[in-house]
Amino acid sequence: MKRRACAAAIAAAGLLVAGCSWLRPKSTPAPFWEGRLAIKDPNVPDNNMSANFELQGSAQAGSLGLFTMLGITLASMQWGDGFAELQTGGEVHTYDSADAMLRASLGQSIPLEAIFGWLSGNTQTVAGWEVDRSRYAQRRLRARKTAGPVPQGGTLREGLELLLVWDAP
Repeated sequence: MKRRACAAAIAAAGLLVAGCSWLRPKSTPAPFWEGRLAIKDPNVPDNNMSANFELQGSAQAGSLGLFTMLGITLASMQWGDGFAELQTGGEVHTYDSADAMLRASLGQSIPLEAIFGWLSGNTQTVAGWEVDRSRYAQRRLRARKTAGPVPQGGTLREGLELLLVWDAP
């Protein structure tokens, strides 16, 4: 008799949990991309870099991880409304915005909002950037900084290139 009561209680608990998850609204997962990125600066070749990346979320709230080919974390970045945090080399640095964090950590301004759009297939233009989408079907994108306005607190890096190669989302 105890076995039946126990089995009935377990079955009832299972139905309750299943019922609750069925009633709970389904959340849409945040967009996610992973692949390889490179930043080439013809003005300061020592600033050139390449890394594996994982990018998730949006320009308003998201995260970016940069890794070596062996999977070692180079940097972990997270941002949201009014904050941005960079973890690298055992240190944590905070910033007022994702743009400020990227400018401080990479040494240049990168159009974060546009990158999310470009990876999603948007053909939006960004002042001061020229985008080559000719290999988008192969999940490859090249953006080059052209003459344009100098960002606040930054420097103009004409010729700076951003190369992205990503896996299917």
